[in-house]
Amino acid sequence: MRDAKKYLSFGLPLLFITYLGFLIAFTHVHIVNGVTIVHSHPYQKSADGTPAEHEHNYAEFQLLHQLSVIEITGAALILFLLAALLTAAQVISRDPVYPDYLLPIIGKLSLRAPPVA
Repeated sequence: MRDAKKYLSFGLPLLFITYLGFLIAFTHVHIVNGVTIVHSHPYQKSADGTPAEHEHNYAEFQLLHQLSVIEITGAALILFLLAALLTAAQVISRDPVYPDYLLPIIGKLSLRAPPVA
């Protein structure tokens, strides 16, 4: 199990970086029945540097679309931001920004200076 975690800790970031590199380097456009379809996959370039002619069927377009698009709903984004806000509020309330104002009695806040003997 420890070996699997070791390989995954290197393999998954490497896979993500490779996937992101393919998205950036191999993006191209097809116009099918007046609809512009933008997707990304490795392809052969022609002599002038443009993508060589190649065709895709409907299933391939659907697969490439699902692999190339990351979708998140508004509700999921709001829940994520709310969780981040609540976590930050808990950290701030548990560990005050200026703990110098705490008296030796833990949890009692006071701005009064200690008495001079």
